[in-house]
Amino acid sequence: MDRLKHLNLLFLEDNIEYAKNTTEFLEIYLKKVFHTTTIKDAIKLYDENRIDIIISDIKVDDGNGLNFIKSIRKKDKDIPIVVLSAHKDEDFLFQAIPLHITSYQIKPLSYSKFLALLKELASIFDSLHTVFEYKNLSYSFKKKLLSIDGENIKLTNKEILFLELMIRNKDSVVTNEMVQRAVWENKFMSDSAIKNLVFRLRKKLPIELFSSVTSLGYKLSLNQ
Repeated sequence: MDRLKHLNLLFLEDNIEYAKNTTEFLEIYLKKVFHTTTIKDAIKLYDENRIDIIISDIKVDDGNGLNFIKSIRKKDKDIPIVVLSAHKDEDFLFQAIPLHITSYQIKPLSYSKFLALLKELASIFDSLHTVFEYKNLSYSFKKKLLSIDGENIKLTNKEILFLELMIRNKDSVVTNEMVQRAVWENKFMSDSAIKNLVFRLRKKLPIELFSSVTSLGYKLSLNQ
């Protein structure tokens, strides 16, 4: 559960009273909880902040949660998404299968069920974010430590955020927009600032770990 303290969660829920109580509960375990009642604002929050987990209702004031999830999956195929609903919707479940929903829960959740859900989410990040190894390089997510041939390499906070983003998305292209959200959160940085960050990190590595994807972003250069 300790890993959750470093993660941000986006909570889409239009029942204000339920959202208030749930947000207060989530804030005990997460770094930050962004709550909104509309899909429009949820997409804006996602685009302007680093979001690690999403919890969404099926139906909100301005639309269907399924459409919101589809829009997120176009940008990020791996982010854990939990769906909350007042009742079981089999048609929604059928349509959601290709979207790889992490969990479907009937609200309100008991304390024990919500705690079990958070432990499940934490375990997802624990399993993904342990130690990354490639050739003579290793990176520990827990210790935030990069080692090359057993020698520790000092990284800045932004270099750590960028490296972890690349590892989490090792099988896909990391766009400049994704770097903006993960490294600078809601602050806008120019493409040249991102290039400078990548350049500085590359100078610290003995191998070409990142490759540029023209007009898109970057990709890990594994098995090349």
